[in-house]
Amino acid sequence: MRRGTPGQPVPDELLALDDEYARVLALLDRSAATQRIMNTVPQLTGVEIAWVGEPAGGDRIVLGHPVNVTTDVVTGLVVPVGAGLGGKVAVARRPLWVRDYYKAPDITHQFATQAATEGVKSMIAVPIVHDGELLGVLYGANRDETEFGDRTVRALEQLAARMTAAQVVAERARHSAEVAVYEERRRLALELHDTVGAMLFTLTVGIRRIGDEPTLDGDVRSRLVAIEQQAKEASAALRGSLRVLSAPPEQLALDVALREHCRAFRDRTGTDARMINLSDLPTLPGSRVRALADAVREALHNAEKHAQARSVVVSVFASGHGVTIAVSDDGVGFGDNHNDHPGLGLASVSDRLARLGGALTVATNEDGGVTVQAWVPT
Repeated sequence: MRRGTPGQPVPDELLALDDEYARVLALLDRSAATQRIMNTVPQLTGVEIAWVGEPAGGDRIVLGHPVNVTTDVVTGLVVPVGAGLGGKVAVARRPLWVRDYYKAPDITHQFATQAATEGVKSMIAVPIVHDGELLGVLYGANRDETEFGDRTVRALEQLAARMTAAQVVAERARHSAEVAVYEERRRLALELHDTVGAMLFTLTVGIRRIGDEPTLDGDVRSRLVAIEQQAKEASAALRGSLRVLSAPPEQLALDVALREHCRAFRDRTGTDARMINLSDLPTLPGSRVRALADAVREALHNAEKHAQARSVVVSVFASGHGVTIAVSDDGVGFGDNHNDHPGLGLASVSDRLARLGGALTVATNEDGGVTVQAWVPT
């Protein structure tokens, strides 16, 4: 047990919890998560030096997050895909190593000067991959000639897998934070519309009524006309600002729309509705975003009218060169009167999805509820 404030010991359990909390927070920042894992590479793999290369466009990686280096030649070094050991790993998507970096016949040697400056002799690299996408290349190196065995390769691959998980978690945390920001911006836009916008409208109407008085002095009438025009201009400026404030960027539009529909459903019904993002999503054109959002809204309306559900889950994920959204409830299912045909609202949604090359399905869940699933191509 260690000491905290004077005279008050801090339990080891709390210290461990604090350290775990710090690790969790680090995962929410991609750079911090990467550096935290990189710091463990020498100890866990036995290499002397380590760094990571991260994609910068589709044709190169940029090196960074070095550990145990003595110079700054690694940081910021740009490696074309296919060049050097790491560039070759980026293409092959499998571990590669060289006993002597300067004499290896199977790699290019345009970075020999940097390797010599750092004193690197042998080098190993493994890919960092998620769902077929290259997230980076993890390097290890020694200052002496080394025959890297299977144990080192496996250890680096395990750390690469850990780095993949950390980067995915960090990216989804960043995405969720951005969605939350735009949800708050939209809320503020609606509040300003209902308050400031309404006040400006009332002010404009009031000024116009006073200006219509037949006995009003001409100079006063002219001043009122000018004030009315200023109020109209202020209203127009406010509307423009509200449009900018409430419009999410294209890559967040679907998430924002789905969360809004879930929130509106909860507010109307008191039934729990959760949105779960199961994978990274491609950016969709606005027409496809609107079609999926409309499908979710209609499915939630159906659940509200017929399901008698205790909860609804809206899940979204990439699938089959497109994006799928499933709205699942734990309600009473179709019942005896179900005729295997969707209602008019869902039929309209199905037609709209079909025009975009998508599809809509309605099926019974394992627990007896209903799942409405909508898919559109990217």
